[in-house]
Order: sequence, then structure tokens, then C-alpha cells
Amino acid sequence: MAKEKKGAEICGMEDLLFPVEIRDEEMPCNKEYSKRVVGQINGGDFLLNQCSDVYKLIENKDIFPMIEEVLNNNNVEYTPVYKHINHVRFYADYEITDKRYDYMMKDTFDVIRPMLRVQHSYNGLTKYKIIFGYFRLVCSNGLTIPVEEMKEFNLSIVGKHTEVILKSFDELHNVLVRFTEEAEEITGAIVNKFEVLRSRIVTKPEDRIEEIFKAMKMTLVDNSKFNTMNVLMNIIREEANKTDLGYQGQINDWLIYNAINQYINDDSRNIATPETRMDKDSKVFEYMLQYA
Repeated sequence: MAKEKKGAEICGMEDLLFPVEIRDEEMPCNKEYSKRVVGQINGGDFLLNQCSDVYKLIENKDIFPMIEEVLNNNNVEYTPVYKHINHVRFYADYEITDKRYDYMMKDTFDVIRPMLRVQHSYNGLTKYKIIFGYFRLVCSNGLTIPVEEMKEFNLSIVGKHTEVILKSFDELHNVLVRFTEEAEEITGAIVNKFEVLRSRIVTKPEDRIEEIFKAMKMTLVDNSKFNTMNVLMNIIREEANKTDLGYQGQINDWLIYNAINQYINDDSRNIATPETRMDKDSKVFEYMLQYA
């Protein structure tokens, strides 16, 4: 029987905080394998990474509780969702639930809210990063932020070495303070791009989807068990006709983008890492903005 493949697994923060340490490699080896990163999982040793003697271990206990502390100190209401992949790659989405920062898409009841996404790993495959984003209440998948606005408002914090990661908590505090003071301006600049997609009525959504998938080199599956186009169109039509979203049956680029976003983030269809999905989602979003 083929081994079942798994993507990121939802867990509690306590599941990320298991003890971890660096040990010397006992076998003769090259310098780049001279150290082991070992965690205590299920009551015993678990090998997480093989590394060189210059590797700097930053433990989850020094990151995720600190993120919550910064949020709490800034009186930010949030709901966290923690995930891990094989106890070695770690993710947290902090959905900002403070209604002061809600945004409703024009002429609809479609609400989006800010979100912080934090990632880290013990094997170096996932770079430590704090990313500011958004999510829709109708679907909790994170939405991308336009590249220009991400740079303009410093909404991505990246760390590698210990001192950089420790400094990132101060940077996050500054980002939250700035967002609190300039929420209307920052949100406005970002959602203006969302509104561009909402304003574009699409009369032939299947053609638009085919164009996007071709440009992104993504595959539209069509076999006896699954049809990508049917799945996307079902999502789009359902949202277009939902009375509590207010689109009155009209299909637009915003609904098409969100259907593709949901497809990219569908755990039942793929096991890509959250950062891989985020990168693909960002490329789809930027393409749709540029090419109507």
C-alpha cells in the first residue's frame, strides 16, 4: 500500500514547543553534518536536522509565544491557527478579529480582515518570516497582498540569524503600531487592488480560468474522477449567488481569484507547503491585476 502523503497538520501551540537541542554527530562525517538537531517527540529522541557547527538553533518557544505577547501588548484581538509538517516546519496564522479593521468589499457584504502569518523551521527548508495579509470571513484561506504595497508598508519581516529574529519582534511591534495608527490608509491601499478585481465583470469565466492556468503553468485536471474547471465554477457560481455576499449573480475577477485561491489551498487536492501555496497565489493575483 502506498504511504499516505500529508501536508501541514493543524495543532496547538504547545505541540510546537517540544524540547529541542543540538548534539554532536557521533559518526565520522563531513563538517556540514557534524551536528544534529534533536527534538523530544512522543517521549523520545527525534532527529530533525543534520547540520554544520555554524548552525544557529532558534527554538519555537522563543518565537511563537513572543508573537502572541506582542499582539497582546498591542491590544490586538486575534484567533490563532497553528500547523506543523513532520514536526520540523511550523506555521501560525493569527486572524485579526478586531472589527475596527474589517473591510467590506464595495456594493457587497463580503468582509475581509487582516491576518499575520508566521513561519519557521528546524531544517532550514522554511525561512523564518512574518507576513501581514488578509483573509475572507467566507473562506479563511489567506489572501495575498500586492507586491508594491508589501514593500511600501514593510509588511514582510524576514530573519535568519538569532539577532535578526530577536529584532523581528520589535519590528512586528512597530508594524502593529503603524497599522493601528494608519489602518485606513494601509487597508485602503491594499484593498484598492482587491476592488480592481471586484469591478471587472467576467462574462466568460471558463475562458478567464483557462487563460490564468495557462499563464501560471497550472494544470486543469479533467478525468473520470476530477474536473478542475467544474470545481472552480461551482465555487464561483455559489459565491456569486449567495444572498449574504451580495454579488447578485454577477461573476467577476475577484470571485474567480478567490476560487483559485481556495483551489490552491485545498488540503484534499495537494500537500504543497503553505509558503509554496502563498507564492503561487501571489503570482495568480499579480497576473490577474496586470492582465484583464
